[in-house]
Amino acid sequence: MRLLESLWQDLFFAWRGMRKHPGFALTALLTLALGIGANTAMFAVVRAVLLKPLDYQNPDGLVRLSGGVTLAHFEVFQSGRCFSEVGAFAGGIENMTLAGNTQPEMLKGARVTANFLHILGVQPVLGRGFLSEEDLPGGPAVALISTELWQRRFGGDRAIVGQAATFAATPYTIIGVLPANFAFPFAGVDVWITRPTEWSVIPIKSSPLSPALGVFARLKPHVSFEQASAEVKVLNRQYASAHPGMLDARPNRMAQMRLLKDDLVSAVRTKLWMLFGAVGFVLLIACGNVASLLLARAAGRTHEFAVRAAIGASRARLMAQLLAESLLLAFAGGVFGALFGEWCLSGIGSVTFLDLPRAGEIHLDSMVLGFAMAVSAATGVLFGLAPSLGASRPELVNMLRGSGAASNSERRLHWLNSRSLLVVGQVALSVVLLIGATLLMESMAHLRGVEAGFESSNLLTMQIALPPARYDTGQKTAAFFEELVRRVESVPGVRTAAVTHTLPTTGWAGAPVQVTERAAVKLNERPIAILESITLDYFHTLKIALKRGRAFTAHDTADSRPVVIVNESLARYFWPEYPQGPDPIGQHVFIGANTKAVEIVGIAADVRQSGLDEEPMAGVYRPYAQSPPQSAMLAVKTSGNPLHFVGAVRRAVSALDREQPISAVKTMEDVLTESQGQRRLAMTLLAVFATVAILLTAIGLYGTLAYSVVQRTKELGVRRALGAQTGDVLWLVISQGLGLTLMGVLLGIGGAWGLTRILSGLLFQISATDPLTFIGVSVLFVAVALAATFLPARRATRVDPMSALRTG
Repeated sequence: MRLLESLWQDLFFAWRGMRKHPGFALTALLTLALGIGANTAMFAVVRAVLLKPLDYQNPDGLVRLSGGVTLAHFEVFQSGRCFSEVGAFAGGIENMTLAGNTQPEMLKGARVTANFLHILGVQPVLGRGFLSEEDLPGGPAVALISTELWQRRFGGDRAIVGQAATFAATPYTIIGVLPANFAFPFAGVDVWITRPTEWSVIPIKSSPLSPALGVFARLKPHVSFEQASAEVKVLNRQYASAHPGMLDARPNRMAQMRLLKDDLVSAVRTKLWMLFGAVGFVLLIACGNVASLLLARAAGRTHEFAVRAAIGASRARLMAQLLAESLLLAFAGGVFGALFGEWCLSGIGSVTFLDLPRAGEIHLDSMVLGFAMAVSAATGVLFGLAPSLGASRPELVNMLRGSGAASNSERRLHWLNSRSLLVVGQVALSVVLLIGATLLMESMAHLRGVEAGFESSNLLTMQIALPPARYDTGQKTAAFFEELVRRVESVPGVRTAAVTHTLPTTGWAGAPVQVTERAAVKLNERPIAILESITLDYFHTLKIALKRGRAFTAHDTADSRPVVIVNESLARYFWPEYPQGPDPIGQHVFIGANTKAVEIVGIAADVRQSGLDEEPMAGVYRPYAQSPPQSAMLAVKTSGNPLHFVGAVRRAVSALDREQPISAVKTMEDVLTESQGQRRLAMTLLAVFATVAILLTAIGLYGTLAYSVVQRTKELGVRRALGAQTGDVLWLVISQGLGLTLMGVLLGIGGAWGLTRILSGLLFQISATDPLTFIGVSVLFVAVALAATFLPARRATRVDPMSALRTG
């Protein structure tokens, strides 16, 4: 009871002290709120994505086989003895139109085996899961829908189960609604249907040879991950022996087993921990600033502490009071920091970051708030410990006499050293952050200078996925897009329009290629080439250079001889002397398992199809009329702002098919920006953290030197009285600041030398230990130090010798 009474008295006294000095309290409070809030937001992301168990039954028993496999390979895995059940899903999104009385909408569909919910241990919130007979060819057309779609398009009607809905021009019976934020096998899925081998992206005749199935499974009880992984290797060898030529039987492409959770977050784990560490640096720098403020405040209260000690206050009592003040500041900063963190999290959804897995689970819950309070307590002790230890040891006799010059200066030197160490640490941490941010900014600059192989300006893009049930032949699909291109090109302000399967930097579909005139090799030993189906004006619309031969013409129809245009990477692969030596024009190739030869009629310039940071791959272009995919991208070259033409294009699509929606409407510039989402966000956050760190460090350096000038007033007066010139005094103070900065820079360079290697996966055409970057950041911090020390140094030159000696 007495302890609580003392604590209450200390907190009340601390509150009164802060009310007397609102400037000090507000500065410390805002500094802490910034550091704690940023850490709280990042912890919420890290916890939801990396630390929180998957919301499935016994999630540690769920595994995923990396890469894609064929149906035959999947059947081999089903025979495994370590798995209680094995399931599969199509390797990508199934675009499905939803038509009805309202505006048609493009939905994201996923094809899964009927047992997928049973493997995961998930129950629908309404209705039931799939039955095994619904997974058979020709089985009932049934679908599960997401909670989000149920509420958005069906008004949350609980009678939805058993009702019919038309997806992709096919009537489906809705049998259930899945839980909110359910994100398997992909995030943002609206509809789940069965029969993954019938994925519309892969032609039926190519499906048996295409490694397009993702495989997941549940381990049997008491079977370890290592045992199952060993069995997977045995099953892989059995499959490769039985199917030596299959694409998924390559030794370097055989599926490897991982825990499902690890597989989901493998692409972002390192980046998130890196950002969490960076924001932790910001908090340490903020703590350093607040500790420096408290040191200065404690220095002005030495006489008060001496009086209290003289009348019987113990050292523990004095320390408790000072710690109470720092903890009060910390917890107040924690409250405002939690609010700031919530504001930061509200912007997560609007950031084009990395297709962040489990993004729907990111929010401020009790665990995150507990973390914020724990961080607040830790920071309160951290930045309050040094001031309380120093200020609680007053020398009573000297302090009460008002003399004790020697002992005072000793204490002041100790506090100066404490503040100096804080500044050195702040500089070191800031250097690490700034070097990381600079490396990423240089990578982005290099990417902007990359020759992409096409022109992105004034280009409108969108996706149009035609339902196979209504467009059930290649002729119908090709006729739709050819007529759409003709109508769009007639819109005033549109220069050209074209259709392609996929746009540059957005991914690709590929197939093995073989020159027909050469000795045949196994399918999985042939090079994989990107396959694109394009309409006639594609090269003209994207300004892709045709290096040799001819472009496609209206005579390249489904009934004419098959032709292709290859890119220069493929030409160099098969004809290394290119552009010298034998001419690829007129040569023939096999594409995929098709034994019908296709003639090369042109060679196009390379395009960075996989991304600006990836080297061009071998590629093959086919006339759209000869190989029309159901889903395609429309590219429209305009004379003005591309987004002003969205309405006209939508009307052209509706005029052809009023139930056909468009989706993924973006400019090509936005497509390029989003293709660098992970790198760009990491750069932005590190740049923000580094900017805040530099600002806090400069303030800390300024405060330390300003305090030093005040404490050394008598010394400076003596120096001036003995003949020290203005330049001498100026250099005395500036050299102190530069010394602290150089110590911090050296420590920061050492830390950055090891830590920036974490960024290597995000860097482009620059080393993680680039010497010019390290030197440039060091020079910048010297400049920051000069700016921060100038005002205290200038104030030191204005010390009046006589006044200083009289007050000393």
